[in-house]
Amino acid sequence: MGKKKLSAAERSERRRPPDPRASPWLVYPHGEGKKDQTFYNHCEPNNEKTYRKCLPEISGKSFWQSPADQGWLIVLYKDVEDDGQSSNFSSQWKLGDCFLWNPVSLETIQLPNLLPWINKNTKYHIRDSVLSSPPSNSDGNSMAFFLFAGDERPEYILLCCRPGVDKQWKAVAFPIGKGIVRGVFCFEGKLHISCYYDGHIEIDPFGNKKPVTVKWLNASHQPLYSVLGKSTPFVDHFVVSRDEIFRVVRIFHPLTVNKEIVTIEIFRMDFSLMSWVKVESLGDHVLFIGKCTTASCVAAEMGLTRGCVFFTQPNDKSLYTFDLEGDSISVVVPCPNLPTPWSSPDWVMMPTVTRVADGRRAEDILNDVEESIITEAMENKCSINVNEEEESQKTNGGELEESAWGILNEAILVWISSFLHPVDRIHFRSVCQAHRSAVPAVNWRTTSTDIIQTTSLSPWLVFSKKNDPIYNFIDPMHNNEKYHMNLSEFLLDAKIRFSKGGWLLMSSGKKTVFFFNPFTRERIQLPDLPGRYEYMFCGISFSSLPTSADCVVFAITEWGEDAVFIFFISRGDASWSFRIFNNTRMPSSEKCMEFVPWFNTPVFYNGGFYCLDYDGTLGVFDLEDNFSWKVLANPEQPCNSVYQSFLVECEGKLLSVFLGHIGSQVRIYRLDSSKMVWVKVKNLGKHMLCISHSSCISAIAPNSCMENKIYFSRFHGEGILFYSLDTGRYHSLGSQHSAQDFHNTKKQLNCSWIEPNWSRTTGQELDWLSI
Repeated sequence: MGKKKLSAAERSERRRPPDPRASPWLVYPHGEGKKDQTFYNHCEPNNEKTYRKCLPEISGKSFWQSPADQGWLIVLYKDVEDDGQSSNFSSQWKLGDCFLWNPVSLETIQLPNLLPWINKNTKYHIRDSVLSSPPSNSDGNSMAFFLFAGDERPEYILLCCRPGVDKQWKAVAFPIGKGIVRGVFCFEGKLHISCYYDGHIEIDPFGNKKPVTVKWLNASHQPLYSVLGKSTPFVDHFVVSRDEIFRVVRIFHPLTVNKEIVTIEIFRMDFSLMSWVKVESLGDHVLFIGKCTTASCVAAEMGLTRGCVFFTQPNDKSLYTFDLEGDSISVVVPCPNLPTPWSSPDWVMMPTVTRVADGRRAEDILNDVEESIITEAMENKCSINVNEEEESQKTNGGELEESAWGILNEAILVWISSFLHPVDRIHFRSVCQAHRSAVPAVNWRTTSTDIIQTTSLSPWLVFSKKNDPIYNFIDPMHNNEKYHMNLSEFLLDAKIRFSKGGWLLMSSGKKTVFFFNPFTRERIQLPDLPGRYEYMFCGISFSSLPTSADCVVFAITEWGEDAVFIFFISRGDASWSFRIFNNTRMPSSEKCMEFVPWFNTPVFYNGGFYCLDYDGTLGVFDLEDNFSWKVLANPEQPCNSVYQSFLVECEGKLLSVFLGHIGSQVRIYRLDSSKMVWVKVKNLGKHMLCISHSSCISAIAPNSCMENKIYFSRFHGEGILFYSLDTGRYHSLGSQHSAQDFHNTKKQLNCSWIEPNWSRTTGQELDWLSI
C-alpha cells in the first residue's frame, strides 16, 4: 500500500515550523537525505506530542544557533549526507550556499557562498558559527562568523560578514600561539574565543565606521574536579543566558568520550576578574546544549526545575538532563519511533514574548529537620506508611481506628521499644501519634550491640544533593522507605568515594580523605594526600573495617597511555605511599597488556586489590608480594560493546557485571580461578547485588522478592531501579515499570550502597595512627 497523499493544505502546514514556545524545540532530522524533521518540546502537555515537519530551509543542511542570535539560524548547505541521498529541496540551493533564517517570521537573509572554504581540499573544518547580534537590530552592527580549524594541526581561520551587506567573506587575522580553541560565543556584540592555557580573544566586529579590533586577554580557568585521573577527557560548551556566560563541561571516561558522561561541571565568566568561576547553582537559568546549537530560558516561564542542563549526545536519540542542585542525571527518549535513518537532534529556539499560562517556578522544598538523627519516614517522608494511613482513613470514615496498641500505657511502650533494632523502632514509632509521643527518637550511639545484630537488613542506598546537609537513605527491603539525616557538621562539601561494612570513604576539597559512619557519626581522619597530588582517582577501596589493625586503603588512576598511578596507606602510617607501574609486557610476545582503570571500585580478594578494566581485563595490586602490580593475561575479554563495568565479591567468588549503552545488555560473569576464564552467570540464586560507581555489594536477599536481582543507584519516579535475571528486564519498586534499558530513569551522582552498621568503636580505634 502506497503512502497517503497529503492535501495542499497539509503540505503547506508541514513546511511551516511549529508555533513558538517558552523553551526550545528539539529537532530530529530523519528520512532519506534527512529531509524530514520531528519536533519535540519539553513544555508540551505530558511531554508526549511531537510534530512531523518537512522544512525546506533546513532539510539536509547544517545549522547553528545561540541565544545571541535571538531566534535566527545560520544555515549552510554543506554536503550530501553519507547515505548518498539529498533532499528534494536541495535543488533550490547550491553547495556552499549560506543564509540566515528566522523560523518565526520565515524571513531569509542571504550570506556569501562558502564553497571555497568547505572544499575537502582546504584541510579545514568548521569549528563553530555564531552571530554577534540579530540582523534586525537597528544599529546595523550584526556580524556573522565562521571559525575554521585545521584538520591536522591547531590553526584557525576566522571569516566574517555583515548579513545583507557584504558580498564576500572577510578573513580576520587570527592570533597565533594562543592555544587550542575551547569554544566561541558572542556577548554584548563582541565575539569571544576561549582557548586552552587561559587564552582568551575578544573581537569587536565591524561597525558602521570602525574597523575590527582584536584583543588578546587572559581568562583563568579553575582546574576541573579530577575524577578519573591525569588526562580526564571533557567537552566544553559556552552558553549565553541573559547577562551571564556559562561554561558547561561534560566529563567522560577516556574510552567513552561523547557516550557515557561521568559528571558535569559549570563555570560562570566573571569579567571583573577575567576568570571562570565554578558555580553550585544556576539560579533560575535553564540551559540547552546540542550538537551545533545552544539555548537558555527562565525556569519560571516553563514550569521546569531550576538549574537544569538539557543536552544530547552524538549518534543518540536520548535526551539527558543534568540537575546541578539535585546532583543527578536523567535520561528519556522523547521520540522512540523515529523513521530511519535519523541523525542526532539539535535545539531550535523560537522566541516568544508570552509566558506559559500555567508556568510556575518549580521550587525545591526542603522540610525542616528538627532532629539531628534519622527522622522517621512516617512523618510525611515515607510513601508506604502514608498509603497505609490513607487506606485506614477510607475504611473508617476519615478517622484513624484506635488499634490494639492503644491499651498499652506509655511505660510499656518505652519498655518494648528498648528491645527493638533501630529500624524496627522507626516502624514502631510510626504506628500512630501516641507511639511517637511516648517513644523518643533513638540515639544510635547508645543502642545495645546485641540488638543491632539481630535483624536482617538489605543494603541501603545513600545519596545527597549538591550542598545539601540532608543525606537520604533508601531501604529497598521496606518498599523504598526513606530516612533523612542532617550531617551538615560532618560532611560539608564531601563526596562519597567507597563504602564497606557501614563505613563511607569520603573526600573533601583537593587533599582530604576520611572514613565516616553515618549511623554512629564517627569519623576517622586519614593523612592528607602527599605533596602536589590531589584527589584524582577513578577507583578507591579499603581491605577491612577502618577500625581494624590490618586496614589498607588503595587508590588507582591511569597515568598516560601505558601506566597506572597507585596510592596506598596502611593503618598506623602517617603518610601515603605512591608508585607508578607500567602495564605488564608478556615475555613471550612482548605484548603490552594495556589496562585502563575504569570508573568503578576495586575489590579486596585473596590478599590483593583486584581492579576491572572496561573489557574484563583484571589488574592486581598484591599486598603479600611486596606491594606489586600486575595485569593478568587471563581472563580474556568476555563480551563486546561495554559502556560500564563493575566488580563484586559474592560467596568467595569474583563476579563481573557489564552493561551496554544506557544499561542495555546486562551480562554477569564469574571468575573461574582454576582456568582463569570468565564464566557466564544466568542466575544469582538467593543472592542480590547492589551496584554503583562507588560500591558493589552482594548479599543474601532478606526476602524472596529481592532474590536474583541487581539493584542500581537509579530511580524510576521514586522507586529504586533493579534488574531481574528472571524477567531479563528493569523494574522499579512500587510501580509497574518494565524496560530493557535505563531510559526514563534518574542517576544520583553523589551516592553509594551502604550496609547499616550501628556498632560502636573506641577512641583508640578512631585514631588512624593507633594500631
